[in-house]
Amino acid sequence: MTVMIKKRPVIVGIGDVILLTFSLWLTLIIRYYALPSWPSWHAHLLPFSFIFLYSIIIFYIAGLYGEYNNRVQSTLSSRIIKSQIANAILAIILFYFIPTFEISPKMTLLVYIIISSVILIIWRKSIFTFLGSRTKNHALIIGSGEETLELCAEMNKNPHSPFKCVEIIANTSSSIQKFQNNLVEKIKKNGISYIVLDMEDPCLKPLLPELYKIIFKDVHCINIYRLYEEMFGRIPLSCIEYKWILENVSPSSPHLYDILKRATDIILSLVLSLITLILWPFVALSLKIQDGGPVFVTQDRVGKNGQNFKVYKFRSMNRSDNGKWLVEADNNNRVTTVGRFLRKSRIDELPQVWSVLKGDLSLIGPRWDIKNLGDRLAKEIPYYTVRTVIKPGLSGWAQINQEKPPQSIEETKIRLSYDLYYIKNRSLGLDIRIALKTIRTLLSLVGM
Repeated sequence: MTVMIKKRPVIVGIGDVILLTFSLWLTLIIRYYALPSWPSWHAHLLPFSFIFLYSIIIFYIAGLYGEYNNRVQSTLSSRIIKSQIANAILAIILFYFIPTFEISPKMTLLVYIIISSVILIIWRKSIFTFLGSRTKNHALIIGSGEETLELCAEMNKNPHSPFKCVEIIANTSSSIQKFQNNLVEKIKKNGISYIVLDMEDPCLKPLLPELYKIIFKDVHCINIYRLYEEMFGRIPLSCIEYKWILENVSPSSPHLYDILKRATDIILSLVLSLITLILWPFVALSLKIQDGGPVFVTQDRVGKNGQNFKVYKFRSMNRSDNGKWLVEADNNNRVTTVGRFLRKSRIDELPQVWSVLKGDLSLIGPRWDIKNLGDRLAKEIPYYTVRTVIKPGLSGWAQINQEKPPQSIEETKIRLSYDLYYIKNRSLGLDIRIALKTIRTLLSLVGM
């Protein structure tokens, strides 16, 4: 089922590790003109294992374990080369500034980087072609609405989706009887191996006995909402209601997860504060030179359980916008020249690390709202306040999946669907994934 979607990055990652190891073995043959002896192999494998480890992390940050699509294919070679350059820099630091290992890998490291880059490019282009050419499983969708059409389109347009939607049948009582009569015929004619439907739709109850029979014909049934969630990484808006929230949303997390997350927030916030503190005087001077206005703005924001808290930011507009969307801002309150750079580089948010240290914010979580805007959205979007059941964060699942901040009610509803996905599935692994993709986004702003 959708396990196939999740297995692909794992398969590619395992292939990367195997080929990185093979690249080292081939490097030693080229370097010493002979098959490596066991002592030589062991002496090199241990230090290079650290390179393998952070290579996988860098590949992830570079988006090499994301969705395979044409855009990824067109930039594949450059992404691998840039990642390998980063790997080489870290390897130089490891081998030459932390002299723990008794090897001299100057030429060995250079040969390894070249060989592994070539092998990885060939491997990735081959696996891209293979995954895109695999025969898809034919699927029949029983449902209606925009999300059903969206799911069908994604199945068919994404060359690496494991499914192909061959037909959509609206889940109305008039079509159910018709479908019952020729269900087996449709399965045989179209080679259907998966049926995607809303298991809890009361209109489909008469169809359940027929669906029960087809499981003996090697046909699988998938809940349409679960498939949508896994393919898009967000909760379909049509299923968000009190019942779903009560079943899937919990304000509490495993105790160990809460401890680790809070400890991580404190440690990384302290490190980030110390590293970036040198920037603060230059930012303040730039803002003063530009228009002589204040350096910081203070805003009331909506925190956990709807409680308000104050946060500081470097000023990026003529004055605080009080939570207005940019399209609503008056012409006299524009983003300044310095502010535009601060926003793009995320430097304007550096003072917020103090809110993380205080415990008002987390590094990872649903994006907070300024109070005025949050109050408005809570009135206009059903169940909107459920996103405040956990602590807000500087970065989150919605931020790394939406290309730009929402500027309308409809875009904010999409953000809510991403936030609910995070709240439902939050874990240390998902937090790490968000953090790595956030780093990737920040690096892309400086052309890396």
